[in-house]
Amino acid sequence: MYLKISTEAQERLQKYLDEEAVVILDLDDGVGAYSKMGVCSLDTSFRLLVLDKAQKKEDYQLVLDSDVGELYVKDYSKMYMDEAMTLSLDTRLGVFKLSGPSGMLDSHVQLVDLRPNKIV
Repeated sequence: MYLKISTEAQERLQKYLDEEAVVILDLDDGVGAYSKMGVCSLDTSFRLLVLDKAQKKEDYQLVLDSDVGELYVKDYSKMYMDEAMTLSLDTRLGVFKLSGPSGMLDSHVQLVDLRPNKIV
């Protein structure tokens, strides 16, 4: 699986990407330490989580290649993804969009920095 990241999206992400950063493409389904949804929803909701290397990521076993390096995902979340996907930035709204050959996977992907004491 590969995630193509548009130039605009890369520029927005750049300030979060340092040597200690770990990026997760999280299916927010109520499973795991960082997922808060936990309710039944008809929408598929993804979030970009930024952690540091010391934070737990055992719920994210699958590695996804991307234009900015490795991203981690829950292994079962691949059933909601396409083999080739694109993360772009809706500059009008300032939010990320995740799409693939099957269409729009999530039109409002939030970016959440969960690193303790990190100011970006």
